[in-house]
Amino acid sequence: MRVLLLLSYLTVSSLFCAAQAPLPAKNLSIFGRGMYPGDDSTYALLQEAGFNTVLLSSFYIHGDGDLYSGDDNQHPVIHDGKWVGDTAYLRRVAALKKGARIEILLEGRWYNQPPNTFDFMRDWVDSTKQVPGVVTGVGDNSTLFTICKVLKEVVGADAFCIDDESVYDSHSIIEMGKIAARLNMHMTLCPFRVNEFWSTVLKNTDPKVVDAIYLQCYDGGRNANPGLWKNAMNPVQPVYPIFMCRGSFSTCGTSHNSKTVEEIKGEMIRFKKDYPEMSGACIWQMADVKNFVKNNCAVVDPSSGTARSVKEFLAQIKGALSTGL
Repeated sequence: MRVLLLLSYLTVSSLFCAAQAPLPAKNLSIFGRGMYPGDDSTYALLQEAGFNTVLLSSFYIHGDGDLYSGDDNQHPVIHDGKWVGDTAYLRRVAALKKGARIEILLEGRWYNQPPNTFDFMRDWVDSTKQVPGVVTGVGDNSTLFTICKVLKEVVGADAFCIDDESVYDSHSIIEMGKIAARLNMHMTLCPFRVNEFWSTVLKNTDPKVVDAIYLQCYDGGRNANPGLWKNAMNPVQPVYPIFMCRGSFSTCGTSHNSKTVEEIKGEMIRFKKDYPEMSGACIWQMADVKNFVKNNCAVVDPSSGTARSVKEFLAQIKGALSTGL
């Protein structure tokens, strides 16, 4: 069994030595929270739905240098510079990669939460610092470089996506962009408001590396507008709105500015009017899509939508995100 697992690991790893995928011209994206390690049926539904970017989420760097999935905070997926996570997950992601760009969402803490991810990035990019169990700096042997290398070579990631909502240390993120460049990867940004941090990162990174901005249009970003953001920041990168669907926080009703399929269509029309060159949109997240169906929202709260299956809801969401593009 150990030999078979190793062969499977090597086979999956060998698939990802080629250049990483560029952005689709019409980028229809979905975040994949709730998909580690996942199951074959969920991945098959997502493949069939035809989203051309999947952002696997969320992943957290811990103080000992390990990387964890937000779906399992008990067992690391990367330990001591090696993939120790589920091997079936690698197979499932490899199948997705045949038709989609794969990104890894690196998520940080909210306010008043314990340090993780971006707190450690801020400290570890300085090679003069001594951290037990961690190789600081951004060299080829550093902990940060190794994590990114494993995400590329083993998981098959084309990019890592930065979702920092608390630390806002531009220097460390700019250094992460340099790591991405050395690995022939991309890096994307996931803001919910305009601030100096995002502007500094954009001004000091190669737009061929940092190639997209996913703008949170829910919760703290409930008033965000990709056109206004484009005008304020003037990035050369495309800006894609992210919507939260009904089913979020396991409720059929509105929560944290979650929207119905029809409301998403309306927002896409409004956003496209302000931002004619808008070329994509995104939904947060697969776990919520499944919760909508699990909670029988079409019956419990008919105003929330009509979908009775995950397949139907994914198709409706994809259609809504395509509105006007």
